Amino acid sequence: MGKSIASRFDNIDIAKSTLRAVIINDDELTLEMDFCLEPEHEDYEQPLEGEDCCWHPGLLKFAGISKLQLDRRDAAGEKMQRRFAIETFNIEGTKFDMACEWGDIHLQARSIRVLTE
Repeated sequence: MGKSIASRFDNIDIAKSTLRAVIINDDELTLEMDFCLEPEHEDYEQPLEGEDCCWHPGLLKFAGISKLQLDRRDAAGEKMQRRFAIETFNIEGTKFDMACEWGDIHLQARSIRVLTE
């Protein structure tokens, strides 16, 4: 049996993680992330000097989307940011909600995958 969605975030500090990009393709949505890994994560490395996290690139992939609402904030487009801070993050079953500096994302998907590169 596969891991639960919640367990896929074990040893990842979502509150400190950041969003890098939102990619929409047919019935799929991919969120490029910089995950903040905790020391217990298998890919953890000592943070570089001046950084408070072990940053590790990864993806949140959603497939079979039945509902999708993207509310991009105007301010997000004005600044050329490379990382957008996460304000709220919630996954319950097939539902996903996230608010961040980029905007708000609400969806329902058949498949939610967490991938670290």
